[in-house]
Amino acid sequence: MSSVASWFPYRREAGAFELFAFPHAGGASTVFNDLREALRLDGIALSAAVLAGHGRRLREKPHRRIEPLLAEFEAVARADGYAAFQGDYALIGHCSGSLIAYEIARLLVRAPCRDPQLLVVCSCLPPRLIFDTGMGRLPTHQLLAQTASMGGTAAGLMDDPDFVAMLERPLRADWELYDGYVHRPAAPLPVPVLAVRGAEDGNVDAIDLQLWRELTTERFDTAELAAGHWALAEPGAAALAKEISAALTRR
Repeated sequence: MSSVASWFPYRREAGAFELFAFPHAGGASTVFNDLREALRLDGIALSAAVLAGHGRRLREKPHRRIEPLLAEFEAVARADGYAAFQGDYALIGHCSGSLIAYEIARLLVRAPCRDPQLLVVCSCLPPRLIFDTGMGRLPTHQLLAQTASMGGTAAGLMDDPDFVAMLERPLRADWELYDGYVHRPAAPLPVPVLAVRGAEDGNVDAIDLQLWRELTTERFDTAELAAGHWALAEPGAAALAKEISAALTRR
């Protein structure tokens, strides 16, 4: 598919407010299932991205740098005349997916379409604090173990050789993309931002979260959930859905 449907193959257009979602390193679109169900009650349709090398696009080569990823997105969005972004929509990213959501927001505000009505960044340092973690260079066992320690992956799956063989390539590529990210200062977004962290997240503290404020000229809000770094499962998903709905009401 050369259209935006290649990125959002499970998208269901129903006239609802749409939230385009970008998962964390190694994450599948299914990581947003709980949040999707929670938001549906408020009339918000969540459409999760499937990036190259992930999920049903597993045979494609995953991106190891953000520039070609953004170039691919821009090409497919342009091919559709940015049709998916002419209505009411917002963007959300979890962990490293927040950087992708932020960079896509920058792209969309320059494109011939409507601006996002909200950018939600969850469990992620602000762009200027991103550093090379070295995760993408770790031996397989350490890469999987350290990623699993952040939550969101059943421990037993990491002992399944078939699962490991399927996961390692996109996971390593995602970490290389994150570690190689270089923030280039730009004009703040004309888009409201909601920055979210788990209260028990040791990777993103409350002070760091406030620095996302620099990246918007519009309303900025923060929220702290009763969760760790992994905030997408229940009960975090329900609480996050409420924060998103409230932020959209305030915009």
